[in-house]
This record gives sequence, structure tokens and C-alpha cells, in this order.
Amino acid sequence: MPETSLSVLSDRMIDGDISLELPPGSTDKFRPDTKVLPQGAKVFLPHLEGKPPERQITAAKTLIEMGYTPVVHLGARHFETEADFTRHLDAHSVNGVTHALFLGGNPNRYTGPFGQALDLLHHPSLPDSGIRTAFLGGYPEGHPDISENALDTALDAKIARCRDIAITPGIVTQFAFDGETMARFAQKMQARHPDVRVRLGLAGVTSLSRLIRYAIMCGVGPSLSVLRKSSGKMLGVLADKDPSDVTDTIERCMPGHGGQVDLHFFPFGGWKKTLDWVGSYRKLS
Repeated sequence: MPETSLSVLSDRMIDGDISLELPPGSTDKFRPDTKVLPQGAKVFLPHLEGKPPERQITAAKTLIEMGYTPVVHLGARHFETEADFTRHLDAHSVNGVTHALFLGGNPNRYTGPFGQALDLLHHPSLPDSGIRTAFLGGYPEGHPDISENALDTALDAKIARCRDIAITPGIVTQFAFDGETMARFAQKMQARHPDVRVRLGLAGVTSLSRLIRYAIMCGVGPSLSVLRKSSGKMLGVLADKDPSDVTDTIERCMPGHGGQVDLHFFPFGGWKKTLDWVGSYRKLS
């Protein structure tokens, strides 16, 4: 699958290689404007607990046939046996999947053989699979149950493992609403791992009430105050919130990001609404 080809008119992140997350069940209606999300762009497919794994496999194959690059989430704790992981990985490899996001996943208590993303990266079936790019989770606001030092150590180990097995590492972050905090995280990653690209996660266009609900569910509470402060400019809580203030802040804090930082969207309000906003924002800003 070719990488995204864009005619970039500026060095702004919003004009570059954006990606987005898409529920596997939504690929049948996924028909984005290729001027906004060109073929080759990365579309992340979650590994949903309790859902048949075949749904993700089918969705990834559909995206490849459409000309997009699926990035399949592989949640360590979702696999009940090693054989389940191998079968899932083999199915994606046969279909031509080359990108994956490695996560610990939910729940906190699990009975399977894997507990962390690093366990999957060390599995002997991975080097011979079709996966050539491994995205790793980043937490600009930290993690409620893991110290910053522990997060840094774990990320270092995952990046080192990727290099050991000739897989290109990348970082994609949890979404947040504090652009300054996100920029500091990206700068920290650039200093620690200058050759590893970072994708900063942004909540797409959706209602304020839904954003707050997802923020609480996903543990991004530290920047909720920023969201509430910016929402004071809105006419009401039922109005949609877009991430323009966050992207503007990131750009202001990182004028020399060197093309190593991209934007990743979690379109809680629907992929079309978010991509429509991206298209309009590019023209207006």
C-alpha cells in the first residue's frame, strides 16, 4: 500500500498526512472526499472487546480495496489464546495489511496469555507477518495508573523491539483538548526518538456533551478544564465543537516540527462531519 501522496501548500499539520479512526462496522458506508482524505491515507480500525474479530479483518480488506491503508488495532488482552492472535495476524497478512497499532487493551483483568502491547511485539509470529509499521500508544496527559517514568521506559522498550525485528515504529496519542500539553509531548518524543513520527490525537467534530462523556470514559480528565473554558464561547452545549482551537495552539507551539508530527482524528460525531470540517478549515485558515 503506497503512502499518502499530498500536494502540500504549507507546512501546517492540518494540510499534511492526517489519519482517522473508523469503527469496523462503518466501512460499508465510508466514501470520503479524496481531496480531503486521499487514497493511501491511514484509517485506524479499533479492536472492539466482545465483537467478532472477523469484522475487523473484513473492514481492513475493504479499505485496501478502496485504496486506503488500514491500521488495525491489536489489543493484547482481547486475545484468549496465542493461537487466536496468530490466526488474526495471519488473516490480516494474507489480505495485505501492513500497519497495526499495538495496545494493552481492556479489561484490566484478563485471562489470556498477553497483558501488554510489548507481549505482542515479542511474539514469534510477528516478524514473519505482513506488519511492517507498528504504531504505539502515547499519553500527552499521562496515564491514571502508570507513572510518567514507567510510560517512557515501556515506550523505549517497544521502539527498541520494533527496530530489532525490522518494523518501523510510530506513535499515536490518546486525544486531548490542551494543545500546549500535546505540543510538549510531541517535542519530548522528538528529543527522545527523533526518527519516530508522532500522530497527535484530536477529537473530531461532535457535541460538547458527547466529548465530555468520551473524555471521562477514556481518562483524559486533565484537559477537560480547557474544553470547558473554550466551550464558553459556544452558543450552547448542543452546538458541535470542532478542534480548531487545539490545532491552532499546537501549530503555534510547534512552528518547526520538521514534518515529523501529524494529526489523527477520533471522529466521535461521525467521520463525514470531521472530514467536512477538515476541508473547510484548510480553505479558511
